[in-house]
Amino acid sequence: MRVLMVSMEMVPFAKVGGLADVIGSLPKELAKYSKVDVILPYYGSLTDNLFKKFQNQDLKMNKILEDKILNIDYEIYEVQNYNTDVKVYLFKNEKLFEREGIYLDKNGKPFEDEFFRYLVFNLAVVNFIKQNNYDIIHCHDWHSAFTILYLKYLNLSNKTVFTIHNIAYQGVFEKEMLKDIDLNFREFIINHCEYYSKINLMKGAILLSDIVSTVSPNYANEIMNSSEFGMGLENILKMNSHKLIGILNGIDYDLWNPLTDSSLYKNYDINNVNEGKEENKLKLLFELKLLNDKNNFNNDIPLFGVVARLDYQKGFDILYDSFKKLLDSNIVAYLVVLGTGNVDIQKKIEQLGVEYPNYFSVNIKFSEDLARKIYAASDFFLIPSRFEPCGLSQMISYRYGTIPIATKTGGLKDTIIDIFEDSINGTGILIDKADPVLLFTALKKAHELYKNKDFLFNLRKKIMKLDFSWNNSSKKYFEVYKQLLSYI
Repeated sequence: MRVLMVSMEMVPFAKVGGLADVIGSLPKELAKYSKVDVILPYYGSLTDNLFKKFQNQDLKMNKILEDKILNIDYEIYEVQNYNTDVKVYLFKNEKLFEREGIYLDKNGKPFEDEFFRYLVFNLAVVNFIKQNNYDIIHCHDWHSAFTILYLKYLNLSNKTVFTIHNIAYQGVFEKEMLKDIDLNFREFIINHCEYYSKINLMKGAILLSDIVSTVSPNYANEIMNSSEFGMGLENILKMNSHKLIGILNGIDYDLWNPLTDSSLYKNYDINNVNEGKEENKLKLLFELKLLNDKNNFNNDIPLFGVVARLDYQKGFDILYDSFKKLLDSNIVAYLVVLGTGNVDIQKKIEQLGVEYPNYFSVNIKFSEDLARKIYAASDFFLIPSRFEPCGLSQMISYRYGTIPIATKTGGLKDTIIDIFEDSINGTGILIDKADPVLLFTALKKAHELYKNKDFLFNLRKKIMKLDFSWNNSSKKYFEVYKQLLSYI
């Protein structure tokens, strides 16, 4: 069996969010059962720099194809020094993809030619598919929808899987964008993608793919049965419920390992998790100037961590009110925030650092190194999302012995059991929705739990034993592939 994955991101070649981590990890696990290749755009220096950061060597590529489509010249390269069983191919066109950003320009807006960029990339991918014998084409998010549309238009026999990582982003455009496309293909697109007098590429991919997957069982249920979560596509998903499945994402346990993580101040495993977390906490607080003298370290104060995109979806607009109420109630806690996002939300969170400089450190930036330190040092990790297709932060938290506090939505609900509802099997703290009062109550509960050191220490060890690696989920995807091929 030969599988080709089509994506816009993949660690260590391009990363904006969790999609990159998934495509960086899932193919490696699937390669145990089948032949898996990945194709994505080459982003010039963005790709070069990320590859060197992760692989500690320069990216080497071998050109395997030159072609032209829609009067655009392009090249396909095979990566030469990616030391896994997965082959990675990079689509290269300097004008379309070698820019300062991957999806957004320097002002945080989608590129004006984004429709054309993804059209050219996907049509080139289909040409590549036609020259190779792939059984399964697995496309990720709306940016790869044209691959499925064009495959079906050409009536090619490849079986297709389309994975929705976040249904909030659907690829909706005006019909005038189709004006330069061949008339017959244009009509085909309109027939399958028409959406309130526009075109919706995700809709077309849902209708035409053989299997639609999403990244957790609960999220599959939410987007099909709720307009709040389905965001206009819930009825399309209901009509296609026979081919909709939810398969939980996983994380790479080699990449996220507190025993070998070079970013940590002190490495640890389940046998010395308490000592390891205490030392990482002390040194992080000192580095971030929340502690001026290491001899004055008070480990009776819990540390809450945040590593995320700071926006409304993630629920961080409620952070200020919740923590202000906590400290105004004379309940002392540390909070370390790392991330970027909505400017207004950023400013509101930064205000916490201004008002309570001895307890709050707000870092508006991206830093892989600091993110790992926060996971290891924190006692609790905050994920107050309004919707969360899967979430990887809670899985990484478990790996580092950190207790998640999250909302009952999407994959968070699938992967966290509330301690206060089930003290024996509990793995974290859940709230019903992103609400400042509910989060404040959860913070108080966490503060009380933190005082019970025996329970806390045992809980840390219990959650470190949980397995959210790709092992189980990759087997489920392989079973899906096998079932598809059995229909041929």
